[in-house]
Amino acid sequence: MGIANMTHKPWRGSFAIPMTPFDDQDRIDEAVLAAEIEFCIQSHVGGIVVPVMVSEFQALSEAERRLMIRIPVEVAARRVPVVANCAAINAPLAVSYATYAEQIGAAAVIAMPPYGLAPDFDRVYAYFKAISDAVSIPVWIQNAGLAPLSLDQVVRLCTEIEQVSWVKEEVHPGPQRIGQLLDRKCPAIHGVMGGYGGRYMLTEWARGAAGVIHACQFCDVVQRVWELLDGSQEEWARDLFERLLPGLTLEGLMGMAFAKEIMVRRGVFKNHRMRSQARPLDAHDLREIDRVWERIQPYLTWGK
Repeated sequence: MGIANMTHKPWRGSFAIPMTPFDDQDRIDEAVLAAEIEFCIQSHVGGIVVPVMVSEFQALSEAERRLMIRIPVEVAARRVPVVANCAAINAPLAVSYATYAEQIGAAAVIAMPPYGLAPDFDRVYAYFKAISDAVSIPVWIQNAGLAPLSLDQVVRLCTEIEQVSWVKEEVHPGPQRIGQLLDRKCPAIHGVMGGYGGRYMLTEWARGAAGVIHACQFCDVVQRVWELLDGSQEEWARDLFERLLPGLTLEGLMGMAFAKEIMVRRGVFKNHRMRSQARPLDAHDLREIDRVWERIQPYLTWGK
């Protein structure tokens, strides 16, 4: 079932998440978004996943969410698969996002369970079945702490619902759960990827993950780490990862304001504005970003 119906390659490596760029009037900056997608593609990512939590999807209107699907699909132009987020607080809205995504050319859709209602599993099951029944492309489960599923529930959804076949697993402890899920050797699960901003990608890879879904600011380096791992150059991969890790750690501390600041420094974004930012970057944050930025620059490949 369409593991690579966009590129005819296995879905593997860096599946980068674009952040939502906002202009000074709090509108999505479409030109910057298009440049961000091109940045990801030129960084040789395996795929693009949008708009999920990194993209502040919960702060977007329905029309903005559709724009955040349409522009990546159009810019990608089938060069890499675009996995479109269809998560919603109810099944009819999730179905509307999913059908739209397929109609405009997304390779797959991804969804958390209804994330605002703490639904029981019967409702979660009906929700994923409704999405699956509405599309003919793969459906990913995003299993995150906001609406967590047990591994038994993940296996059941993949086994019993036709299109549900991929998993982003990031319920703590994510790497161990990835290994446990893959150890079940469920034929209905075509692949599992990790999250956590890429901070645990080495152990996720060792446990059998197919890739990592992460904010895109360092996607060229993340993809290179993955290529080294798959190329039996684990020592080099670990060395490069250790150069990258301070930046991933700061992302975990500062959130997407950090990631957007890096994109400004890389010449893709114009600002690091957010809608959902609880605390703006202060002078101490920016000094620490300066230190990390100076050290990571020799390993960035995009634009060189």
